[in-house]
Amino acid sequence: MELKSQVIKEFERTSFAMSELKVLSKPGASDLFTLVKSYFDDALHFYGKGALLEAFELFAYVWGLLDAGARLGLFEPGKAKMHYKIDQSV
Repeated sequence: MELKSQVIKEFERTSFAMSELKVLSKPGASDLFTLVKSYFDDALHFYGKGALLEAFELFAYVWGLLDAGARLGLFEPGKAKMHYKIDQSV
């Protein structure tokens, strides 16, 4: 799969996850979400500029943070849960 197709797929998957995300009222959840949102905004910036490699890297980083937040019980992924690794054993 070429880079452009991969970035489009990650853009759609990450945008869906962000729209479904619920930040729970637990210590650290809001701080982690601020970090997630910052990296997501950076990914969108690079995506909009056509800097595909940078956008792809940032979308991957966002997913790492989303997965960690969900696994730690700080985020509820909603309908996007199928894209998370929450239920996989460590």
